[in-house]
Amino acid sequence: MMNSGQLRTLVRDVPFFKGLSESDAGKIFSKGMTVRVLKDEVLFYENTEGNQMYVVLTGKLGVFKGNSCIASLTTGNMCGEMALVNHDPRSATVKALEDSLLFVLSETILNKLLTKRVAVQLLLNIISTLSQRLRDTNTRIS
Repeated sequence: MMNSGQLRTLVRDVPFFKGLSESDAGKIFSKGMTVRVLKDEVLFYENTEGNQMYVVLTGKLGVFKGNSCIASLTTGNMCGEMALVNHDPRSATVKALEDSLLFVLSETILNKLLTKRVAVQLLLNIISTLSQRLRDTNTRIS
């Protein structure tokens, strides 16, 4: 379990937990799990099915389309969230660029174990992240 200082940092610095109380973040954290991935380990492959999302707690992940790294994810960034939102196959491959610690949240936990208020806030945070990514992509294309 995280101490109150770690939870405060999580709520303040990680967009996925924005708008939640330390208590709510602690409950979510206790229901999810953390996994350690080693450098070059693949988290998931493009076009595979998934029902988990990941939040980078420490380390760095790469998002790949084919052999091209199209994005790097560091502390506070998330990936895999679209699988929870729309159930489509993964849109890219994600691989650890360095040893990393990740928070994992499954669809089951999101749907069944969290209160509706907390689940709605988390979904709003996911939508905000997706919206920002789309805005950034549009800016790069223009």
